[in-house]
Amino acid sequence: AHAGGAIDFNREIRPIIAHNCFPCHGPDAAARKAGLRFDLQEGFLSEEAGGPGLVVAGSPGESEFYARITHADPEERMPPPESKLELTTEEKDKLERWIEEGAAWQGHWAYVPPVKPALPEVSNEAWCKNEIDYFILNKLDSAGFAGSEEARKETLLRRVSLDLTGLPPSREEVGAFVADTSDNAYEKAVDRLLASPHYGERMAFVWLDAARYADTHGYQRDSKRYMWLWRDWVINAFNENMPFDQFTIEQLAGDLLPDATMRQKIATGFSRNHRINGEGGIIPEEYAVEYVVDRVNTTSTTWLGLTMECARCHDHKFDPVSQTEFYELYAFFNHVPEKGKGGERGNDAPLLQVPTPEESEEKERLNTAIAALEETLYGPGERSDKSKDDWKKQLFTKFAASDWKIAAPAAVSAKGGTTLEKLDDHSFLAGGENPDKQTYTLSFEATAPIRMLRLDILLDDSFQDQGPGRSVNGNVVLTGFEVTRTPADAPGKTETIKVTAAVADFEQKGDYAIGNAIDGKDKTGWATGSHQKRENRAAIFALDAGSAIAPGDQVTVTLKHRSQHAKHSMGRFKLSWTDSAEAAGWVADSERLAAAKKDLTELERRIATVMIMEDMETPRDTYLLERGAYDKPDTSVKLFPSVPAAMGEMDEDLPKNRLGLAQWLVNPNHPLTARV
Repeated sequence: AHAGGAIDFNREIRPIIAHNCFPCHGPDAAARKAGLRFDLQEGFLSEEAGGPGLVVAGSPGESEFYARITHADPEERMPPPESKLELTTEEKDKLERWIEEGAAWQGHWAYVPPVKPALPEVSNEAWCKNEIDYFILNKLDSAGFAGSEEARKETLLRRVSLDLTGLPPSREEVGAFVADTSDNAYEKAVDRLLASPHYGERMAFVWLDAARYADTHGYQRDSKRYMWLWRDWVINAFNENMPFDQFTIEQLAGDLLPDATMRQKIATGFSRNHRINGEGGIIPEEYAVEYVVDRVNTTSTTWLGLTMECARCHDHKFDPVSQTEFYELYAFFNHVPEKGKGGERGNDAPLLQVPTPEESEEKERLNTAIAALEETLYGPGERSDKSKDDWKKQLFTKFAASDWKIAAPAAVSAKGGTTLEKLDDHSFLAGGENPDKQTYTLSFEATAPIRMLRLDILLDDSFQDQGPGRSVNGNVVLTGFEVTRTPADAPGKTETIKVTAAVADFEQKGDYAIGNAIDGKDKTGWATGSHQKRENRAAIFALDAGSAIAPGDQVTVTLKHRSQHAKHSMGRFKLSWTDSAEAAGWVADSERLAAAKKDLTELERRIATVMIMEDMETPRDTYLLERGAYDKPDTSVKLFPSVPAAMGEMDEDLPKNRLGLAQWLVNPNHPLTARV
């Protein structure tokens, strides 16, 4: 006869056989001995019930299992000596009682949906302020302890303040709480703490740990990322008292909800908090797999409390998860359009721009302005290529040759012994000395209003590789294009004409783009050269409409070559002008368009982003990876999204995507989510 109540299998028997028997007779097929498996009921059933007949319910003396654990011969007794495991007398007694009482089997308690238990008996119900207190006091009673006295008000407020906000109460808050003698003083203090924005911050940091939140990508470079928008979403979710099922669904699948909001998409940053590798020499395909594995592991740990990563390479040795089931979970997360190598310049796609209201308004204004200018320039429905300055190229073909009148300067000059010979086509050919720095000056009388000037730099056989520059490599660097006028009605007065815009048919980038020819700096300029290809070059300069050149005005154009690159002056050039209002307006609109696009680009760089989840239209194929290796897929069987059978099947009505997975996790009958 044995004292005590009935044996509870999960609480008293399963731990004994898990520790002593599973190493040789557990879920690991590779380590299993004699074909016996004790983690399943079938491993103990009688032969009549289809099992090995190791246990005869109600009769330990007829049970082979009991005979082996109590055998006198060490060579026959289980566990064997070489295992270094040994059952205690108390453990053998419990196993004997279990068989005597009918060898009742229970599934693992973790995989049985929880049921609200009845309140246990306690020695002092008045001590219990809520249902949880009954369980606490019941344990204290069984151990022979009494419940603690109620804490002093100062201590109680400090404890609850730290619990709910992570901050101690202020002197004033303590004083007010101590002075409040009402029956609900504590409840009012709790309400005040729950209403504090610090409540969400305190609760969020534990969740951020579970979600492996970081402001850098990890790995060698550990470059910056920007996930604070997701962090703030979590804080706000706590402060808004968001229900946990919604909290779960939006983080795992907010992007898949009907008409998903920006906030719901931000929530999915949970699954993008994994490390991202941008190191040189890595294999992107390998890390693309690592990111998906991370999502499986993190989701399983956070909601299921399981070490799911064990099943990446083999069937789990302790939990009821097969390797196939691991990759069926993997399939839920394997559709993100991302690259394995990234994290080099902030956030990686897929990402979401989250502008402030002011930034949204400015973005809308710029897009409207860009659309209007493009329609003006190119016609209804036409848009320029944002990656190229196509409008600059179009400028040289948009206007007929007749729109340009050749300037016939009455006076030309050059520095340092250089001569300028006028040719039949009204161009000028430089000869003589070629000093390190050079300035050409041309003067002519305007015969009509001048709105734009055009400078053609031409090839010529007299120069190195035909030029068009006099340098050894044929390049030109024009550092200044300046225009003045002497009004016809004021011959003693000289006015500077502002050059408002400049475009070229070819330009080197950076410090040598065409705009640098009108910036007033000698360190920068317009460089015409592509050293591998010699061509004529042209640039157009728009003049300020407010001080337009009038007929009869004396016009002087100064061309400067004063860069650090010596002798890079023009070899042959020609000056033209136009009075076309259409041409001037077109250039002005093009410049406004370029400025608006530049402003939009700079604005978009300033707008905060967050990495989010997004599914590809065509899902990737998923296969079991042998030993978890990215390059060893078992392509014989294609796997589809599914959940481990031990945790309950997904409802057939649920979609087989992340949204269905999230809804499965928060099903009230799910055995693990509420427990975890």
